[in-house]
Amino acid sequence: MRILPVALAAVIVLSGCQQPVKRLNAPTHGESENVSDLRTNYEHMVDNALLADMSVSEVHFLPHRAALSALGEERLCRLAAILELYGGSVRLSLTTTDEELIAARTATVRRFLEHAGIAVTSTTVRPDLPGGPGLRAEDAVVILKAAAPVSTAKSGNSGDNAAPAK
Repeated sequence: MRILPVALAAVIVLSGCQQPVKRLNAPTHGESENVSDLRTNYEHMVDNALLADMSVSEVHFLPHRAALSALGEERLCRLAAILELYGGSVRLSLTTTDEELIAARTATVRRFLEHAGIAVTSTTVRPDLPGGPGLRAEDAVVILKAAAPVSTAKSGNSGDNAAPAK
């Protein structure tokens, strides 16, 4: 009977001696020593998504400030590498209406890219919506038809020339 608790304790101790699981992403700050072999594949996927999107939004800045957050710095580092390889422009998708804050955030992004060695022009950083494939026309028609008010009023006109309901 004494062998069972001793064996159980040995199993618990030995199970704690395993190697840590490899990481697909870096820790919050810095690099991990234990990087997964799949990380390279995921970096290419993220870069492809960034190439289609090319945007910086509110979440990339500290609240109510023009300073970049850690996420914003990481985003702009990757965008700078993509701009260096492929060119293009960074879209600023900001929801704030404070013109002074928008101008300061635009200047922050421009300065960051300049420090990264990107030749910044008047079109390198511009206010715009994030990129992407957008909405298919067929889907837009379905949405518009579903949102249109249904008219039950009868008119003397028939067919497509009927007056719209008010």
